[in-house]
Amino acid sequence: MYTTKYLLATIKETPKKTESISHQLMLRSGMIRMLSAGIYTWLPTGQRIIKKIINIISNIMDQYGYMEICIPIIQPKKLWDQSGRTKLYGEELINIIDRRKKKCILSPTNEEAINYIFSQEIQSYKQLPIVFYQIQKKFRDEIRPRFGVIRSIEFLMKDAYSFHINKKSLKKTYEKMKKIYIKIFKKLKLHFKIVKTNSKIMGGSVSHEFHAISRIGEDKIIFSKKSNYAVHNNQFNIQKNKIKIYLIKTKINQSKYNLAVLLMRKNDPLNVKDLQSINILEYPLKFIKSKKTILSYKLTNDKKFYFNKKIFILADSKIIKMPYFILKRNPSHLNFIPILWNKKIIFNKIVNIQNINKVFYYNTKKEILKKKNSIEIGHIFQIGKKYSKNINFILQDQHNNKKLLNMGCYGIGINRIISSIIEQNYDKDGIIWPKCIAPFQIFIIPINMHKNNEIKKTAKLIYKKLINKKIDVLFDDRKENIGKMFADMNLIGIPYGIIISYKTIKSKEIEFYSRKNYFKKRILISDIIAFIDKKIK
Repeated sequence: MYTTKYLLATIKETPKKTESISHQLMLRSGMIRMLSAGIYTWLPTGQRIIKKIINIISNIMDQYGYMEICIPIIQPKKLWDQSGRTKLYGEELINIIDRRKKKCILSPTNEEAINYIFSQEIQSYKQLPIVFYQIQKKFRDEIRPRFGVIRSIEFLMKDAYSFHINKKSLKKTYEKMKKIYIKIFKKLKLHFKIVKTNSKIMGGSVSHEFHAISRIGEDKIIFSKKSNYAVHNNQFNIQKNKIKIYLIKTKINQSKYNLAVLLMRKNDPLNVKDLQSINILEYPLKFIKSKKTILSYKLTNDKKFYFNKKIFILADSKIIKMPYFILKRNPSHLNFIPILWNKKIIFNKIVNIQNINKVFYYNTKKEILKKKNSIEIGHIFQIGKKYSKNINFILQDQHNNKKLLNMGCYGIGINRIISSIIEQNYDKDGIIWPKCIAPFQIFIIPINMHKNNEIKKTAKLIYKKLINKKIDVLFDDRKENIGKMFADMNLIGIPYGIIISYKTIKSKEIEFYSRKNYFKKRILISDIIAFIDKKIK
């Protein structure tokens, strides 16, 4: 592509009313233009990036045998009324009425529609499990669009839906899809973490979010470097004084204690590695479910708590400074009562339970937890039977039992991926794209080409050879000074460049340029094609 035939819509100044770096750089590099608040046009540079991300996602989904479809963005409102999500979404739903007075919505998601369609197409359990995906526009009437395309009214998503005859099959596909998402985000060179969360208005019991670490973002997560997993920051600020009790078997005939009791904060999951140094415990650790026979507490006016004397009492160090804790009065009720520490209680052992979530643990001496803003870029759900139940989507299983189908739902925000990559990859001069999604993989700047035929001839020869190698090239044939040319190429974020000047071609060389570290190297003209082909592919 020649710059004189391309819309190189770069802006030198930082646009006003932009909160995030990604929003600023997307406008400055000529990727997007705002049509209205939360509604953007993607210009050629932005559209090239979108197409490359779509291609990466589609190729990976296709490798696993998942089938691409296209669901209408206009959907009958009655489907949403039937599922009850019209009220749940509320004012975020964009409602339209056609000339026949039929009520429709612009789809923010497609669970209702895809269940309706495939309840007519899937006839046998032998067709299951089956997965469909699409890459399509979605709509949400945001009360406050912000951060450019991160929180917008119209947005592009990859969403996938799986159907299963039982929950076991759903779980298997769910775990596979989690690995696929990890593969996609790693391919896109994103720094991301996985957060176990609730399913909110989507429904279902199990859900994981994928978060890109970012300077901006409306979420805060806590994570360690050594794990793919993280937790939401607000998980550490709730129910601080609720106590969880673990009952653990002690070694037979080697201890005067019948059992051990471990006291922890209710929302602090346990990692058994933190208990390995306690000699009186039986290994592997054996936990007892019933608490009735070994715990006794006296609910007097001062609400003191008493343990049986033959119990070894372990306490997590984080609970020692708590002025009181809360114990469930009756397992069958949800009421809790505050109980003060009994001064007579002697803790046999204080332990440091270092977990922040059951999916990973950390050691404070070796590793520091980080709290960062993040952007949610993906979300997967084990939805189960919520939507099949609404429309009686039933099949007979292999034993001729009628079963409601289980469904999984899996979304990736393509707009948000683009913003997240920019937030993680930029410097004072502009964007630094990973080469797999850069709008162009390499640029050519022939200095004073219009005054020197030898420079023009060399530049065009290299350009044609790169095109033949199917490498995306932007040839800067403008009558601009070298400073302006370089500034535009750096702003757009093209990973590599070739600079051709009279000085270099006299030595039968050209200058190779790497955007990421501003590295420059002279290379023989005869070697440049092979060198670049190796760099890119």
